[in-house]
Amino acid sequence: MTLKTLVTSFTAGAAAAATLGAAAVGVTSIAVGAGTAAASPVALAPLPAAPAPELQGALVSTLSALSGPGSFAGGKASYVQGGLGRIEARVADSGYNNAAAKGYFPLSFTVADIDQNGPVVTANVTAAAPTGAVATQPLTFIAGPSPTGWQLSKQSAMALMSAVG
Repeated sequence: MTLKTLVTSFTAGAAAAATLGAAAVGVTSIAVGAGTAAASPVALAPLPAAPAPELQGALVSTLSALSGPGSFAGGKASYVQGGLGRIEARVADSGYNNAAAKGYFPLSFTVADIDQNGPVVTANVTAAAPTGAVATQPLTFIAGPSPTGWQLSKQSAMALMSAVG
């Protein structure tokens, strides 16, 4: 797979990213005095751009563990929700080894637009390769039994493997 295909695949998923933010202004109280009623408008602050920025370090650690050396059948399996089957792990290892041989690893990650809904987190992840290629893709993480406390959803992991291999 060429680097152009990898970048195109990563970028295609970015169009599906959800946007956050809202502001509301309304009447929240009515003051009554001497027979006259007056309305008091109250403005609510917009939601922050990244509601769960404290998760950024753990999510980057999860991605770094998956993009680092090692086998998907071994230690990396704990970073994928439900793990990988024997064939999926072999395909992932092969794809990783091919990409590493082409100089795509190690990747550096930036996680933005983090949105947590209970044990599920969605975020826009930008990966940068040592070759200078940069790609962004929305990913889903699930709270789970990994050293970082977060796992990449099986669907997101499969999308990444397809992009690399």
